Amino acid sequence: MDFVTEIQGKNCSRYDKRKLCSFDMEFIDLPTYPIIHQASRFLFIKKGEGTILIDGISYPIRENSLIAILPWEITEIESVARPLQFVRIIYNIDYISQAMKCGANPSNDMIAVTGPLEKNHVIQCTAKEADVILKVLDEIRDEVGVESNLDIPEEQSLSKLYVTNKLIELVIHFQRFANKKECKMKSNQEIELDHRYKIFKYLYSHLSEKLTLSKLSGFFYMSESAISKYIYDVTGLSFTALLNEMRIVKSLDLLIYTGMSLSEIAELTGFADASHLSKVYNERIGTTPNEYRKIYRNIHQVINDKELSLSYQVLNYMYNNYKENLKIQEVADKFNIPLVELNLILLFQVEMNFEDFLNYLRINKSCELLLSTDLAIVDIGIAVGYNNSKTFHRNFVKQKNMTPGIFRKSVTMPSGNVEDPVELIRATIS
Repeated sequence: MDFVTEIQGKNCSRYDKRKLCSFDMEFIDLPTYPIIHQASRFLFIKKGEGTILIDGISYPIRENSLIAILPWEITEIESVARPLQFVRIIYNIDYISQAMKCGANPSNDMIAVTGPLEKNHVIQCTAKEADVILKVLDEIRDEVGVESNLDIPEEQSLSKLYVTNKLIELVIHFQRFANKKECKMKSNQEIELDHRYKIFKYLYSHLSEKLTLSKLSGFFYMSESAISKYIYDVTGLSFTALLNEMRIVKSLDLLIYTGMSLSEIAELTGFADASHLSKVYNERIGTTPNEYRKIYRNIHQVINDKELSLSYQVLNYMYNNYKENLKIQEVADKFNIPLVELNLILLFQVEMNFEDFLNYLRINKSCELLLSTDLAIVDIGIAVGYNNSKTFHRNFVKQKNMTPGIFRKSVTMPSGNVEDPVELIRATIS
């Protein structure tokens, strides 16, 4: 690779870090270089025709195309047949996701936010659908102004709540329209997916873990040197430098949008402790985390801080203890919540109930042990928390569609240093 992919900033607005989103117009008449996005965005094509590459997959775009881009995805305008003019909305997907799950969900429905956006990156709207999208975009523009013009309207009452609702509306429209049609790739081409693109999103989603090149090597079936080289070739950053960049980005959101303590934020973002977090902030941002929070925190919040903090505590507890004989009633009692609320927390956060999530963690760990050790299959089942081999076998087949024995024979672990397999790691959440 002859160039380094630009990593764009995480803020929705260049001039106000507190803004939930920004609205702008863009014009592109030539192909662009790849860009890594730290913030989510919607693009709506008003004029023109071309193709956009998202994580290695090419999509045709033209008038009335609606495009969803998530954090740490790599995009580039691959070709321009006619100059492209489009609306760009940059927004905080973590904030909107929590607002949808915790604050705007009176019936406690199970809501998937990022999954559908990742599955259907580009949808081609009908004329009627385009009118619906344009109406929402115009309402957002009138509320937040046009970023590049420094057009800053006077803030109306309940403005942040209004903008939050409009962004939720946009996400809902995208999902509904996407359900009506299939996302078509360029010329119905046969595409060999490059799974290396997923490395960046995996890192960002697992910052609370002790991430190492060795663990990535086992998960992506690549050598440590190949992963390190790929990260450097794409970003110009070392593995450690990229991790620190991601940790800072994620901690900024938690400081602004939640009331979590510095210790909780440090744990969730992979810093050693609160003092380590403060030291990094002083070096990188020139202020302490608490001072940053006072300056930029939104007064009008949609997310329930207490509920969000409890959710993280439940997830962390299950991450750290899934090899034990966990019982749903015992976990509910530990956090002093009803069984129904415990399952709702898990459905909101990982879209699985207690039993499914527990099995998910155990089976993912068992896959690592099957590939990295010579332990007997029955011993692996016991090591990850199952009481007998029959239960382990049944759940493994249910999740992987093959037996543990076939999995061990058909998948190869790449060479390289592997950490102590007895140390349980946290499994992936897609």
